[in-house]
Amino acid sequence: MQNFFGAPVVARQFGRFQLSLTEYAGGTSLPWHVHDQAYLCFVVRGRYRERLRGGARDCSAEQMIVHPAGEVHADEFAARSRCLNIEMEAEWLRAIAARGAMLDAPAVYASADISAIVARAGREVRTNDALSPMIVEGIMLELLGELARGRETDRAPRWLLGVRDEVAASFRRPPSLASLAAGAAVHPVHLARSFRRRFGCTVGDMIRRLRVDAAKRAIRAGLPLCDVAADAGFADQSHLARTFRAVTGMTPSDFRRAHRGKRR
Repeated sequence: MQNFFGAPVVARQFGRFQLSLTEYAGGTSLPWHVHDQAYLCFVVRGRYRERLRGGARDCSAEQMIVHPAGEVHADEFAARSRCLNIEMEAEWLRAIAARGAMLDAPAVYASADISAIVARAGREVRTNDALSPMIVEGIMLELLGELARGRETDRAPRWLLGVRDEVAASFRRPPSLASLAAGAAVHPVHLARSFRRRFGCTVGDMIRRLRVDAAKRAIRAGLPLCDVAADAGFADQSHLARTFRAVTGMTPSDFRRAHRGKRR
């Protein structure tokens, strides 16, 4: 069984599958780590930000996150969260890869169908009788089939990737949603829905996260907090403090004390 940190609620082995329900307190930070084997993580409740080498993703309730084998990541839980982690035997994974249900690339999926399938798996964890291994295997095949279908249909259009890149480049002084939509030649409502579905967060959420990440870099560099706020795009130091704590569970001063001597 892999190490998912946090506080384990329940973990059960069903034949080829290990299902682990884990609780994470708000403000929890998990260090850089790697899992040798691919696994799935469904966010039952709460939200967290996952840092990757060269990027990041925001994970929130009702989303399924695909972690390929060997993926290096670190996690920050902004709120109390509960996750269902699903591990599968390597041999079984290789066998089903030929059917198109491969877990070789990071991805985030969300749909009513996926949530319903995971809810059935959760009920089976509670039932845990002699028939559970057979039932869970059927549920897992259904889940992987749904993910494979989503992989084929959930390709981000070029205009949406352009919006994401514009947000990333201008998060300190971002354009309005209406302006972003006009530049992409789509309706603002369509942009908002498409953005959240593809990237797992709203445009505003991404801007907030990018600002907090910029503030962390400035704090590590030793800037005064008033300058950190201005550098990261916050209205003032009070705005920085409120947002920083909401996202990380720490105040900027707490973060500075925790990282004193670790500047890079």
